[in-house]
Amino acid sequence: MERPAGSPSFDDCELDDGSSVPSDFPRGMLGPAGPAEHSLACGLSAQLAALGEPSLFPLPGTTEVYRVLWIRADGHPISVRVDRQGSGSQVRGAQTSGKGLSAPGDLLEESSSNASPTFVQDLSTRVEATRFWAPTPQAGATPPPATGSTWVFEGTRSGEYRVWTFQRETLARDPEFAGLARALLGASGLHIQGAVY
Repeated sequence: MERPAGSPSFDDCELDDGSSVPSDFPRGMLGPAGPAEHSLACGLSAQLAALGEPSLFPLPGTTEVYRVLWIRADGHPISVRVDRQGSGSQVRGAQTSGKGLSAPGDLLEESSSNASPTFVQDLSTRVEATRFWAPTPQAGATPPPATGSTWVFEGTRSGEYRVWTFQRETLARDPEFAGLARALLGASGLHIQGAVY
């Protein structure tokens, strides 16, 4: 979904240990505002915090960033972020010991590297093929994964922000976003166990 009109509002998310984290997603970005969207935004935000990931909203207009968060019911949460500033690009990957959207785990692995010009060009081509920056359709909140996986793609450029969410089955029917997911995972430098689904 695209950035909501007006000033965005963010929820506070209570964690199981009594602490709280601010939501990384403006209210209404993952679906109609309400309890289901709040629960999903807070679950995803807690996973991103455990992965050591910052909120992408808002970022300076000179920064272009893409991130995928992969939540698997039977595997470790994984994030991959590509930051583009000027002529340089960085890739950061991380995974925790958690499973699904349950309590966030500890950081298991983290990698960071400079992105090659070839990868950056491939990424640009893949992002364009997904129509990432086209207006996103209004949809209901993605339910938390009981089985399978949930993919959350975020991007920011020139002061704009977008987020796209997919369940395993819907990602399988979208070859452009599936290709983007595989390209980001492949560049992460992480040791990913199990199949990509």
